[in-house]
Amino acid sequence: MEKTVILRFTKKTWNTPIVYELSKRTNLVFNILEAKVLPRQDSYAIINLEGSEEDYQKGMEYLESCNILVEEVPEKVLRDEDSCVHCGACTAVCPTGALHVEGEERKIELDREKCVACGNCVTACPVQCIDLFIFS
Repeated sequence: MEKTVILRFTKKTWNTPIVYELSKRTNLVFNILEAKVLPRQDSYAIINLEGSEEDYQKGMEYLESCNILVEEVPEKVLRDEDSCVHCGACTAVCPTGALHVEGEERKIELDREKCVACGNCVTACPVQCIDLFIFS
């Protein structure tokens, strides 16, 4: 099982070693995709978790006990197909190949399974037709 989640920290929980404890208490493998953690401020971390369903549930229970809000990211990237000019700028910065050029028509396609919500495409898109669901 693999899921991408957003951990929302409060002004009171920003300095707690949450991810360390999460990995110590479960067999979940994690990858921090992005984080913005500032002293005494609401903060977040986007992490990808892999492991068994049982370990995932155990991890979610631990996070809840720490007053960490967890949001699953079902669809990470929103792309306005009508606005896209298929310039390829997003494909140049996509670290996983989730955005790639397809076929003779050279259309940009998005493989949502490969997307890790890094946000590189949002910054690179000259027509701003890409947005991250997690920040809206």
